Amino acid sequence: MTYLRKSWFRHEAINTQQANRLVKQYTEKGYHVEKTLNSDPKLWDVAVKLVESGNNHPTPRCMINKVWNSP
Repeated sequence: MTYLRKSWFRHEAINTQQANRLVKQYTEKGYHVEKTLNSDPKLWDVAVKLVESGNNHPTPRCMINKVWNSP
């Protein structure tokens, strides 16, 4: 049995129509969704718990700048 790690993904500061559409789409797919009011009362935040990708490969050495890794 493999354990699939899940984490929250947030859509922030979206209007009511977009928030309702996202909630509907995610709940139809069986995801856990939370819709909360943003600090601006006209906007919403939608958070959904998604499965993290299990095939994250390390960054190729040719793509890493030596300056970024200096102490």
